[in-house]
Amino acid sequence: MIIRVAHKNEIEDIMFFYDEMCKVLDTANFLPEGNKGGFPSRKLVQESIENEELFIGIEDSRIMAGYIINNQSDPSYDSVEWQITAKKENISILHALRVLPAYSGRGYSKKLVEHAINIAKKRNQIAIRLDCIEGNDVPQKMYQSFGFKYIKTVGIKYDDIGKEMKFLLFELILL
Repeated sequence: MIIRVAHKNEIEDIMFFYDEMCKVLDTANFLPEGNKGGFPSRKLVQESIENEELFIGIEDSRIMAGYIINNQSDPSYDSVEWQITAKKENISILHALRVLPAYSGRGYSKKLVEHAINIAKKRNQIAIRLDCIEGNDVPQKMYQSFGFKYIKTVGIKYDDIGKEMKFLLFELILL
């Protein structure tokens, strides 16, 4: 897998990739019934491409993995006591890390996390934070294997899920 920054001319392929991932997540038992599509939104994907915050994994000449790393977080992040106090512009937030199921079991999620850590370090960030929905245990264990520390469980209402759910917050100090 080659990991690189996404380009504007790839938006349709990126949206197709994330739409496919939403169909997979639609079958997840840790999510409620209803709309599980629409994340990330086309607007977020466009902004992330423009700001060089969206990275894609390519294999077999197709987009089969991706993630977004920026400084935007849900307001619930502001009510939590993190390991380190810093300005928002010094903290990276990891979003929408996905690998198509046909490519699972090859360590690609770990490669994406390693890549995100390196990107955050190159951008002189002091920590990476993320949230992971309660019940989605596999990625939680993976993040912890990289040294991400569980901080707190909070209620977050994301538009694509449609109702407030419990999310576990994690943080990795990069200093």
